[in-house]
Formats: sequence, C-alpha cells, structure tokens
Amino acid sequence: MDRKAEINGLNYLLAAHFAPLALDELVVSRRDFPHWMRPDLQTALEGLFFALPNSRFFGARLRNHDFAFRLSDLAEAGDGIVAGPAEYQEVEIGEAQSIRCLTRGLWLGERDGVRFAVLLDVHDGYRGVRARLEIGVGPGEIPARVAAQIADELRTQAGSGASWRGKILTLEAAHDDFDVVPAGLRVEKAAPVRREDIVLPEETLALIERNTLGFAQRAEQLARLGLSARKGVLLYGPPGTGKTLVVRWLAGALDGYTKLIVTAGHYGLLAETFEIARALQPALIVLEDIDLVGGHRDGPWAAGGSTLNMLLNEMDGLAPEARMLFVLTTNRPEVLEPALAARPGRVDQAIEIGLPGEAERCLLVKRYAGGLRVTEGLAADAAGTVGRVSPAFIKELMRRAAQAMLERGGDQALESRDIERAMADMLGAGGRLGARMLGAESTIGFVNAA
Repeated sequence: MDRKAEINGLNYLLAAHFAPLALDELVVSRRDFPHWMRPDLQTALEGLFFALPNSRFFGARLRNHDFAFRLSDLAEAGDGIVAGPAEYQEVEIGEAQSIRCLTRGLWLGERDGVRFAVLLDVHDGYRGVRARLEIGVGPGEIPARVAAQIADELRTQAGSGASWRGKILTLEAAHDDFDVVPAGLRVEKAAPVRREDIVLPEETLALIERNTLGFAQRAEQLARLGLSARKGVLLYGPPGTGKTLVVRWLAGALDGYTKLIVTAGHYGLLAETFEIARALQPALIVLEDIDLVGGHRDGPWAAGGSTLNMLLNEMDGLAPEARMLFVLTTNRPEVLEPALAARPGRVDQAIEIGLPGEAERCLLVKRYAGGLRVTEGLAADAAGTVGRVSPAFIKELMRRAAQAMLERGGDQALESRDIERAMADMLGAGGRLGARMLGAESTIGFVNAA
C-alpha cells in the first residue's frame, strides 16, 4: 500500500478504483445472511474472487470504534476507516478442518467490464449475529445487472448449506437483554445407534420404522403424486423407556436428511430452526419434551402460548411438498394441546414407548451386564421378578449388582444375591419415591432381601 493510501484510508482506495466516477454516484445493494450461512458464504466469496485474479482485498476496521459500517461510510473522506489486518473466526462444522470465516473486509474487482466493490461486515444484529454484504457499482442498467448476478450467486451458494447438510445439528442459544438468540450451529457427534440396539417389541419398532424411515424413502414419490411429503410422529411413554435412543437411531439412519434437535432450552429459537430446516430439506426436526411448550392451553400444564402458537404456525406454514419429518417426544401425552397432538398434518401417528415386557427385560439384563457373566436362568429370573420397570432402571440395577459382586470379591460371575442386594437398595431403602425416580412402575421384587 502506498503512503497516500495509508494516510487517507480506504476512501482513497475506493475512489481510485472507481475513478473518474465520484463515490457519491455509487449505487449500493445490500444482502443480509443469517449466522449459519457464514461458512458457505466464505466459500462462495473465495470462489468468486479466485475467478477474478485482478481483484484486490483489504482488511478493514474503524479507527477507535468497533461498530458496523457501510460502503456509504467508506465514501466519506477522512481517516476514520482504515485498511488493516483481516480478522477471521474459526467456525466448526463437525469435520476435521474448521472453516476460517472473515469478520470484515473489502474487495475491489471488475467483472464483464463493470467495476464493483464488495464489503462484508459481520455484526450483532436483531436476533443474533448476521453477515451483511454490500455491493457497490456505478449507475446504469448493466452495472445493476452485474451486481444482482453477484449477489444472487453468493446467496445461492451460501443458502445451499453444504457445510451443514446431512448432519445432526443443534442451535446454540445465547441471551441478549430481552430474549434468547441464536449463537451458532453445533454439530452433534453421538455414537451411532443400530436398530438391533433398541429393545422394543418388534411390532412397535416396525411401526416406528414405517412412519419415519419408510416414509422418508417414499416422500419424494408421494409429493409427485400430489400428496403431502411432511409427517409428524409423537413418541410417548414413561421416562427412561428409550425415546431418546430411538431418536438417535433415526437421526443416524435418515441418510440425506439434515437433522435438527430442539431441546428444552432451545424452544425460543423455533423460528430460526424452521428457517434452517426449510433451507436444508429434506430435514428431520426433533422436538424433545414437547409438553414443555405444547401443554393444553386451558390446563394446569399450560406453557407460554406464544411459543406454542409459533410452533403451530411454523408447522402449518410449510408447503405440502416440503420434505419435513417431525418427531416429538413426551413423558406426559395427556397434557398436550389437542390442536397439536390430535390434528393430522401436525401429528399423524402417536406411538407408545412403554415399559418393557418380560422378554425385553431379559434382553436388557444381559445387555446392561457389560463384561459380567450372566446365565440365561439368572437373567430370566431377574426379568420376571423385577416387575414393570424401565430400561433405565435395569441399567442402574446391573451397575449396582456389579458393585455388589465386586464388594464380595466375585470373579465377574453375577449371582442372584448380587441382584437381590441391588434391588433392596433401589426398591426398599429408597421407598416408593425412589423407585418411581428410577423408573419402576411397581415395587414388586426383593424389597426385603438382606
């Protein structure tokens, strides 16, 4: 950079690029990009200017300030805005390499004989961080067309969501002075769950599969037949019965779908979640513990009506051909608002994930035994005696039985007395409240065992 440019800042560079056109004659168009588009916007910008080798790039900053600024600011003479080191932010996209995203910068280039300037500024705006892109050209139809082409190309590539598509995502939440706002996307890295890892009656598992994976495989064909390509499935049942495990299985098995997980602390970000899902469809939206916002509006469990209304409006606002699959989970189906749970088009299938039967409990005893040796007879006896309990209860039972085995100096072979000791602690000393907390429907078992 020459000495004159250094003294006069970016105004001098901009004026020299457009000369003899006066800077106050520039026509500026503006596009805003949500935070989640930043990685793909960065890739798009790099591709655009790689194809224009004579373009120039400058880092930019406001002297003594850190406010957002515009091309109109650069058009004013003075030393308030200067060229400086480019600042980047590393954005994790769930892969080995993160994407280095520019925070602020100015490009000067020429395309099809039209000189243009592109200014990128990332700032905290309404509802979180946004990237603002301004394109400045001279007056006239041809420059306007070039500016529109550049903006459309960048928007198309940024909106493709290539960095996020097909992954399991959670919107991270932050808090401003008034509301919950999105702070970025996080890629969830969970251990894969196979179908055979889920212990449910085969008819229940097959029903889930038909209404989720099977539907997803046929959604495009259904849309071509003029039928809706969106579907809602409600999984309900007591805590600890495996609803979350089913969700993890579906998230891993839905090839080609982008998966968005909404948990209790993220219902304030429904609008942003649906925006991302629409852009990255086909998409799965998981709404965990839906009773937190979907309680009956006239009942004792009623939640804030605005969140429920937003959810209903977002679901109803999807086009019939939108390839969207909703999976809702709840421990309390009886409190759900009928407008959500009893209306086809929002929830089309309700499936109970109940407490396991005796055959399933026997499988769970052996599965949760880990490295312990458990005979078929012992597993069957434990499954029959433990009564109506959740998989989570059996998992804890086996851990406590293992502890009892270690305390007596056992050699990894589990005995009935180890299970009796664990049952006594869980169902006896803890009382009925403790049993319910651990996922037991009844207190049948070795409650009086020594």
